Amino acid sequence: MRIHATLVGALAIASCVAAAPIDTAVIVNSGSTNSYGYTIHVSSDGKATVALQARGAAPGTPKAFTVPAATTATFFSDLAAARKGDATTVPCMKSASFGSSLHISWQGWTSPDLTCPAKDSLGDALITDVGAIRKAAGIPESPPLRGAGGP
Repeated sequence: MRIHATLVGALAIASCVAAAPIDTAVIVNSGSTNSYGYTIHVSSDGKATVALQARGAAPGTPKAFTVPAATTATFFSDLAAARKGDATTVPCMKSASFGSSLHISWQGWTSPDLTCPAKDSLGDALITDVGAIRKAAGIPESPPLRGAGGP
């Protein structure tokens, strides 16, 4: 009887986990005249894709990768906190040619430009999360264009 109760409990937990909807966030780096931009789609189950894109060009073919479970959990938790706490960044000046922007879209909310300094720990956490996800995707901080060691 005890084994049966344990099995029923385990099945109930498994069905709850399986029934949890998959959440997705999109990280977009605009790139600049000398570096690729990228778009990363991250799902709450750790599945992700990345596509590099030269400014003004069509996106490249998406490449699948996996984000570690701990990073994924932290990222979605930090997104919820940033949205609730209205994360902000300090406005910053950028070169028209070499400046880029970085935003995260999630559940109808869009982050401030994360290439500008964060005003608080909410923004700092998102910047750290994006760096970890970018590394998991295998792309450098500023992917250089072709001819400069790019893809």
